[in-house]
Amino acid sequence: MGEPEVEGLNVSVLIGQGGCGSVCLAEDYAGNLVAVKYFEGMAIRRSLLSGMAARLSAGGWPEGVMPLIHADFDGRPAMVVTPLLAYVDTEGELIPLSLQYRINDYPKKDPWPLIRTIASCLAEMHAKRVAHGNLKPGNVFIDHAGRVTLSDWALGNMPGISHFEFTDAVLYQPPEQLRDPDGYLQEAGYRWDVFAFGTLA
Repeated sequence: MGEPEVEGLNVSVLIGQGGCGSVCLAEDYAGNLVAVKYFEGMAIRRSLLSGMAARLSAGGWPEGVMPLIHADFDGRPAMVVTPLLAYVDTEGELIPLSLQYRINDYPKKDPWPLIRTIASCLAEMHAKRVAHGNLKPGNVFIDHAGRVTLSDWALGNMPGISHFEFTDAVLYQPPEQLRDPDGYLQEAGYRWDVFAFGTLA
């Protein structure tokens, strides 16, 4: 399929594509399924991803943020390995456990516990001096135990990228992010997250 091999993993099928790259299903030597995300080089800022990952990992990975099992931000292509948060439906399709696929559950279900949990996850990130900058339903995962995990931080409409696709992410971005993505580096990203959170809620 053309994607590079990852040591210790058997990378199998493509399971998703987006503006920043592609996601493949993989299995480690112990039989655990994981996701491998290969980044499109012009759609990311490597130093930004590397720096934010270092902040998140310092002193222990924060609760409610998608952990990185492995990351190579200098590779060609850059890539990360994360837990696989998905299930197989009755037709054999792999369906992500993201809010995007469960949005119709609300407001039939009481949304406030979920809204409070997303706020707590964002607060954990902000306490580590990392703004998400890309909050949307597709980047909020809810596992079978009801635990919430935020993914794909510092991706999308970020400073210094050469390629940006207009996706549903722009529906959750404040005007100032759309006008000046470089503001992320001046700590405007925290305000962006508040706007995105309010829109999502």
